[in-house]
Amino acid sequence: MGNAKPPKILIVDPDARVTEMVVDCLSRRFGAQLTCTARAEDALDIEIIEPHDIAVADVDLPGLDGIALIQHLKELSDRPVILTSGRPTLSQAIEALRHGAADYLPKPFPMPYLIEVVDRSLVAYRRTRRREQRYRQLRRTVRRVLRDRRELNDRIDLICRDLVGAHRRLVHRVLENEQATNA
Repeated sequence: MGNAKPPKILIVDPDARVTEMVVDCLSRRFGAQLTCTARAEDALDIEIIEPHDIAVADVDLPGLDGIALIQHLKELSDRPVILTSGRPTLSQAIEALRHGAADYLPKPFPMPYLIEVVDRSLVAYRRTRRREQRYRQLRRTVRRVLRDRRELNDRIDLICRDLVGAHRRLVHRVLENEQATNA
């Protein structure tokens, strides 16, 4: 990932052993700032206060499930969310991906694969954020150029009016001088 700052990763899983393995794996690989919780509602509260770059969440959470969590997280930001499941089904995987999950991992998953998925998702997320930042910067530049152009056009119009007025006064004086000379 180059010289990028360590990511902030939110882990939402009711299984303390899984959470511990994921924390160990991701902290070693990414030097990440990790926040862990067992409930989707707590994850949403955390995200509102301090947004993360990516979330790894179990589908089977107490209260809101992982699919509902994705929907709520997507309302807050376009961060990637990777869902995991101890009881994976094809329909659940399809629903997760349809709702915007970056990936769906059946448990137990190999930690190197989790690292690969997190890395790939973070790279894509950061690329999208850089593109959006460049787009916003370009829009600001275009607005500034258009504003400067309008101001320049206004100044040119003013100069042209002054020149036309000066030309009229000059013509008027020349005509007055010719009439005075001829009289």
